[in-house]
Amino acid sequence: MKKTLSLLLMAILSFAMVFASGQSEQDSAEDSKNEVVTIKYAFWGNPDAIGVEQDIIEAFEASHPNIKVEPVVSGYNDYNSKIMTMIAGGMAPDVMRIDSYNFSDFTALNAVENLDPYIEKSNFDINIYPNAAIEEITVDGSVYALPWATAPLYMILNLNAFEKAGIELPSYDWTMDEFFEIVEAFDGSNSGCYGYATQCDQLSSFFPFIWADGGNLLTEDLNTYALDNPNAYTQVQRLADQYKKGNLPKDTITADPDTLTRWFTNNTIAMRSASSMDILSIQNVEGSRFEAYPMPGSVVKNTTVYKSNEICMAKNSKNKDAAWEFMKFLRGNSGETLYVQARRTPPMLLNDDTLWDQFLTPGKYPQNIQEAATKIATIYGHKLPLRKGYAEIGTTLTPTIQSIIIGNVSAEEGFSSIADKVQAVIDRNNK
Repeated sequence: MKKTLSLLLMAILSFAMVFASGQSEQDSAEDSKNEVVTIKYAFWGNPDAIGVEQDIIEAFEASHPNIKVEPVVSGYNDYNSKIMTMIAGGMAPDVMRIDSYNFSDFTALNAVENLDPYIEKSNFDINIYPNAAIEEITVDGSVYALPWATAPLYMILNLNAFEKAGIELPSYDWTMDEFFEIVEAFDGSNSGCYGYATQCDQLSSFFPFIWADGGNLLTEDLNTYALDNPNAYTQVQRLADQYKKGNLPKDTITADPDTLTRWFTNNTIAMRSASSMDILSIQNVEGSRFEAYPMPGSVVKNTTVYKSNEICMAKNSKNKDAAWEFMKFLRGNSGETLYVQARRTPPMLLNDDTLWDQFLTPGKYPQNIQEAATKIATIYGHKLPLRKGYAEIGTTLTPTIQSIIIGNVSAEEGFSSIADKVQAVIDRNNK
């Protein structure tokens, strides 16, 4: 009898130990599941931009109570160097926005994570983005980012200026010949309203003129300088000729975006290149009436810069699963809806037809923005020749472009004279 009781007691104790062990493991797993993880998210922006980013962060945290997001904010001009410094110091933000101009530099440094495993594991549909945006985030066949704010650099036309001058609006298929005819028709030095102005310290402003006759900054493999070709510089020279004639504002050579916006809204200029951010600023000026267009073409139609910025995960993030959850939210329908409702960016996702309805305000200009954006995405858009060292190439070229516009040197001479210097930048970044 005693032996039977002893065996029964041992069985009970063994079961209790197994149960306690299992309960302990379950409690440990539950504690791990409930552990709060904090990730850092870096972006640039003004106070309005910070507001919508905070709204997105709060919405994400509400639906993901175990993940907290700490913003790392900077002005655009200081942002890139700040992030590079953080990466070099081993303190890279878990999630970071990167301008596409600099994206190749970050991937070349192996500073951003390959997202293919995360996309596959979570069945994330990358095809919600336009093809041009997907091309920008793909390196050697793998995806290294999610695109943010994919949009064109439009040509915007001042309806008040066109109507006052009695000049008809062009079609979307307009040519460089038609563009320059309009510029001359405004006769800016005599009428006080110039046909066109642009930001001369930005290479992107000149790509439409470089691409129009089939030219490009670099050869197709992105390894050789190609601006010393008539196809690339002829239309740039035509623009410089208009400056010499007095048909562009004299101060366009130093104009920044705020100056261009002021000129556009006070009817000093009739046309300018503009980002979606510029458009949103102009919309806030009472009485502004304008429409968005593709850039004019010539031999080729697709001369409108169509670019993204990128949302990346840091290679050395210690919280990659949490970072991916935030990236999916930020660049999926939830984040996109908040951006659109705040009019921070125009819609870019292809899987929600209601986004444009949420973005547009009836009666507010540009009234054709949805049509223009769609046509540019499918017909008139042109991807930038992005590569490692791209930003440095642009900085190297800018003084020469400014000298061409003001007539200190011809486009042929200027682009030929800078060839060796730009090629040296390319070769150095190829090593």
